[in-house]
Amino acid sequence: MASLHGDDYQGLLKANFSSNIWHGADNSALYDYLAKLLPTLQRYPEIEAESLKEVLASKIAVSPSNISIGNGSIDIIYRIAQCYKGSKSVIISPTFSEYSKACHLNDHTVIYCKTVDIKNDLEHCKPHLVWLCNPNNPDGNCMDINYLKALLEAYPQVMFIIDQSFAEFTLSETLVADSVLKYSNLVLIYSLTKRYAIPGLRIGYVAACESAISELEQYRILWSVNTLAIEAAKYLLEQNEKNHFELKTWISESLRFQSEINKIEIYRTVSSNTPFFIVELIQGKAAELKKFLLKSGLLIRDANNFEYEDYGELIRLNTLTELENNLLIEKLTEWKYTLLQ
Repeated sequence: MASLHGDDYQGLLKANFSSNIWHGADNSALYDYLAKLLPTLQRYPEIEAESLKEVLASKIAVSPSNISIGNGSIDIIYRIAQCYKGSKSVIISPTFSEYSKACHLNDHTVIYCKTVDIKNDLEHCKPHLVWLCNPNNPDGNCMDINYLKALLEAYPQVMFIIDQSFAEFTLSETLVADSVLKYSNLVLIYSLTKRYAIPGLRIGYVAACESAISELEQYRILWSVNTLAIEAAKYLLEQNEKNHFELKTWISESLRFQSEINKIEIYRTVSSNTPFFIVELIQGKAAELKKFLLKSGLLIRDANNFEYEDYGELIRLNTLTELENNLLIEKLTEWKYTLLQ
């Protein structure tokens, strides 16, 4: 059975193309810092991650009462669905599968909608909630910021849940966090694990108007965010300027990477606004390609569960270093010839 998410293989790897995280992070200083904090594990963590709220509030120009901290963005997604249990939800798809799972688990009526049909579906379905990912996972597509603002203003009775976990992975303009002060029908979800390459620590947050956060906090489990995650997030946010994040260089390498893949006749990349992107296989099966590459220590994401109607077999790749990308290109070429035998 294909995994529903990336990074599903726990063995040693030469290169992991399956997870959408910044590959160039150097967290050695963070590890040293956290090692000194290990004795604090004898105490319970902060109930609401209060100190992290203060740091975030200052950074994104909102009040701490506009923020709730979560055990990764996934915790926040499920809490929102629980908070609005039984609602009618429109999900802009194809996208991250957990929005749908969280909604179904909490008895939502779910309507799937394509980007081009949003206004028509809002008029016809009259939903309580709209869920969308921007930039979108898995294809890296970004919606126009002015279009999003127009939707927020035209449908004040609809709560827009916008997952911006990958906002730092694009040069396209996205909504700033303090937009929640202007739009009471806006909920913004963020992850602190992608940009800083700490997915194992599970840390994310949500920004919204005070009343929405107050309701959401009722469904938060006590001590749901551990001490090391809280302290790591604070450390990384405060050290942000020293943490070299070369987005333009990363995107430039991604464009080269995609161009080289497209030269191999059996693959076709789909345009993306981020360094991660999907690839259609003109021949072969994604599951078989994944097995083939894993023999060489390379992990990719089988993306068939995203259900793109206009494409066949799909994989998702995250751009790594030039050396690692070239190694994958070599193996993708090799697999092409195995199909011809």
